[in-house]
Amino acid sequence: VQYGTAIALGWIGGGGWISGLLIAGSLGVLLGCFNAFLIHRFRIISIVATISTFNIYFGLLMFFTRGVSIYDLPDWLTDRVILFEREMPDGTWIEITLPVLVMIVCVIATWTLITRTTTGRQLYAFGDNPEGARRFGINIGAMQFIAFGWLGLMAGIGGLIQAHYAQEVVPNALYGRELDVLAAVVLGGARLGGGKGTVLGCVLGVLLISITQNGLNLLGVSPFAFKMIIGAIILIAITLSNTRIERLLPFVGQKGTGR
Repeated sequence: VQYGTAIALGWIGGGGWISGLLIAGSLGVLLGCFNAFLIHRFRIISIVATISTFNIYFGLLMFFTRGVSIYDLPDWLTDRVILFEREMPDGTWIEITLPVLVMIVCVIATWTLITRTTTGRQLYAFGDNPEGARRFGINIGAMQFIAFGWLGLMAGIGGLIQAHYAQEVVPNALYGRELDVLAAVVLGGARLGGGKGTVLGCVLGVLLISITQNGLNLLGVSPFAFKMIIGAIILIAITLSNTRIERLLPFVGQKGTGR
């Protein structure tokens, strides 16, 4: 999406933030809906479908671009947009830039969708029990297209903002960070099978992952150690989400039954 948006902006003569967000969001929705089509039409497990299409998209991108980055971007995309800045007594500066505002808007929009709309409640029901949701009259196909289309929209916006942050478009940008995302959401309480999770929990999970990685870097710990920690976090989080607390702590169940 990031690379395609940069090329499209060149075709239209540079554009602006509105056209950039529209193009990036539309491309993201298109790719997300393609995932939804595969999952719904061929009954493919969602995580298998998305991993497969991720490799297809990335392979096609590297094949056609040959790994060549785009540095000639419009000025509006590369210029830093500072929304708030303040000098501290020790001479350092505190800044709030455009990516922070975009993140807040996306968080609020997603929170509103899943907690304040009927569609959001149907998404939770579908994720928790697809067959039960279908029997209750929820359109399963529509739920899949809404879920993956929205995720594609968020990914497209994220790609454009990442290009703004890096001031260049690199074909393999953020490649290999998938496990970081997975660890953040499971740490935030989301269940991989669906039906459970909150936007605030995901935000806290992202903060925890970022703080952990930054702390290990400051301590001089090898980046490979961080990968081991990420893997352990995912394994522990999945184990806890699929195991009742009574099985992990038998004395809790005994106390509850009076034994």
